[in-house]
Amino acid sequence: MSNLQVDVEIAGYTYCPRNWADFDYLPDYNKFYYICDGEGWLKIGDKEYYPKPGQLFLMPAGVIQSYSTISDNTFRKYWCHFTAKIGGINLFDIVKGPVFIDVADDLTLTGLFSKLVNSFEIGGFTADFRAKGIMIEIIAWYFDNLPLSDIRLYSCHSVEKLGAVLAYIEAHIMENITIEDLADIVHFHPNYFIKFFRKHLGCSPLQYINRLRLEKAKRLLRTTELTIREITDMIGFNDPAYFSKVFRKHTGFSPLEFRNIIKRVPQGLCLDKL
Repeated sequence: MSNLQVDVEIAGYTYCPRNWADFDYLPDYNKFYYICDGEGWLKIGDKEYYPKPGQLFLMPAGVIQSYSTISDNTFRKYWCHFTAKIGGINLFDIVKGPVFIDVADDLTLTGLFSKLVNSFEIGGFTADFRAKGIMIEIIAWYFDNLPLSDIRLYSCHSVEKLGAVLAYIEAHIMENITIEDLADIVHFHPNYFIKFFRKHLGCSPLQYINRLRLEKAKRLLRTTELTIREITDMIGFNDPAYFSKVFRKHTGFSPLEFRNIIKRVPQGLCLDKL
């Protein structure tokens, strides 16, 4: 834990609009949702949840997720996107606990999230320092409020192998990555490797790669003015037409439609959706 590296991408307090929804996406960052009011639906891996006010949800990186509203009484929630790694491996692949906990000490957690959001609003040279420190406090609060019986430590040997594979995928996302390439990294037979990968991440290696590429594409569309051709090259899709087809199947929009929708979203309204 002394080698834990934390980075906060963004944080906010959101009143979710009625069209807040996304399905079967694969984030490369962790998320905390602290539900303050309202109702909605989450799916994390293969399990569905209907969070209640006063619950803190952890949505780990590399796990297939979905979410949506279920009525006009939508969520009001604190949220953040962050990475937390030990030696390049996601903290929550090494130490696993429940997906959500009921919050007894509301004032402490609300105070931490409020400070985290403020650190982004204030900005400045030290904003990243402040955000990292507060994020570590929130992670510590999460583990402090779990019974020891609910915390599971995964095999370091398996985690190291998985970490090497995920690091390779990240570094070579622009290239044609094959199952044989990944299996060779951990010296597994390709058939056994697929089972190993699915056991730990809940999807096949190729599903993980494609979803990671699409999430990176969404981020580039949201944060840059790169052309579709440039984005296609950066995420390992050689054919822009094929990329657009896959993107539309995944999101329901073409890449250009997605970018235009983002530009029309009021600042801070629902950035965690996009």
